[in-house]
Amino acid sequence: MPLAFVDGLRRLGYAQGRNLDIDHRYGDVEKLKPLAQELIALKPDILVADSPSGAIAFKSVAPTLPIVCLALTDAGIPDLFASYARPGGNVTGMAQSVEGVTGKLVEVALEVIPSAGRIGFLSNPRGASMRLFVQSVDVAARARSMAVLTEEATTGGELASAFARFSKQGVQAVIVPVNGLFFSEGMQIAQLALAARLPTIAADRQYVEAGLFASYGIDQRENYRRGASYVDRILKGAKPGDLPIEFPTRIELTINLKTAKALGLDLPPSLVTRADEVIE
Repeated sequence: MPLAFVDGLRRLGYAQGRNLDIDHRYGDVEKLKPLAQELIALKPDILVADSPSGAIAFKSVAPTLPIVCLALTDAGIPDLFASYARPGGNVTGMAQSVEGVTGKLVEVALEVIPSAGRIGFLSNPRGASMRLFVQSVDVAARARSMAVLTEEATTGGELASAFARFSKQGVQAVIVPVNGLFFSEGMQIAQLALAARLPTIAADRQYVEAGLFASYGIDQRENYRRGASYVDRILKGAKPGDLPIEFPTRIELTINLKTAKALGLDLPPSLVTRADEVIE
């Protein structure tokens, strides 16, 4: 369970073990449905998913129980919700991104390496929103006459070979999207990228904390805190289908200067100045 979400509940006056009990499970995509069944057996009042894949697993075993998803994307239409303004059904929550943000990762890569003609994209095809991320990056790259080479990894053990192929194909930077597997393997991805001398631009600051070069995306922690208010409203009687899905209000650029120096990158001063956070 994301700490920022728990913090959001605490701010609303909830306390674990006093007026709220939280049970949580975490696992790879193929394990989500049995994990969801375990939680349903505990007879919860509401379900919270931190990804579309988790929400899909919940809905498959509890089609009417209220579900708050902290990271919804267009991939949820129409199976999870009808529209952002009028979700209908039993799923609501927070949108994971705003239009065009994933494509902006390509622009960040070009600011660092203006001559880049080939960019890598790390994909986990098991992620519910991965196809949308791939399309967004591909459109942004083609608009700038760049080629995108996608390598897949569905387990942590496949990451090393994915980066080896990136190196062999001569990519000049790698984009890493939001994905549960990649979050948990952030340190390994950072080590592989550094060994391959490849700047990595990710969609969430958590990656940069793990050692990747830079990130551009929503403030996921704030999303989680705001998502807690939806749990509060539903517990007080609101229907999920009547609660519009909220969009992020803040986009942030984070740079890891230590990683930049290790990669020998000569960063444009304007990029560093524009960063919302610089990790040294």
